[in-house]
Amino acid sequence: MAIDAFAGTAPLFLPERFFVGRLEGWAVMESLVGGLLKRAAITAHGELDSDTDTVVFTETYTFDDGHSDTLRWTIHKTAEGQYTGHENRLEGEAVGEQVGCAFHWKYTRDTPQGDGKSFKLNFDDWFYAIDDRACIVRGSAGRAGIPFATAHVTYKRI
Repeated sequence: MAIDAFAGTAPLFLPERFFVGRLEGWAVMESLVGGLLKRAAITAHGELDSDTDTVVFTETYTFDDGHSDTLRWTIHKTAEGQYTGHENRLEGEAVGEQVGCAFHWKYTRDTPQGDGKSFKLNFDDWFYAIDDRACIVRGSAGRAGIPFATAHVTYKRI
């Protein structure tokens, strides 16, 4: 899917607006054949440095098996509709594009698992604004460019 397909859609999904303040969310991860892998509750908080167009966004996933994973993002707007991101477990940097109601975010991260192991996973996430307070994310996770799981995530600003 091309990000340009969302030109003219509203409301706009702007990371520098949506990820500022307190958020809560919920996630389910499914295998590609549809079986439930895990569920999570999400708490998050973001702050904007308007001088540098940078959002510092911290989100914690608490999974149904009891383990948690906290991501501490620094998201920088580099040009209109263009973003980069950093997080301490990333390989390289995250790259994002925004047009209309959509935000496309791709990155590779060493992701901790419930058994104490961690795996380097490729993430390909599509955020869709519902209104000023909610968005839905459809993401995929995989290895070596081959997806093996789909995530459905909802965020709500509180």
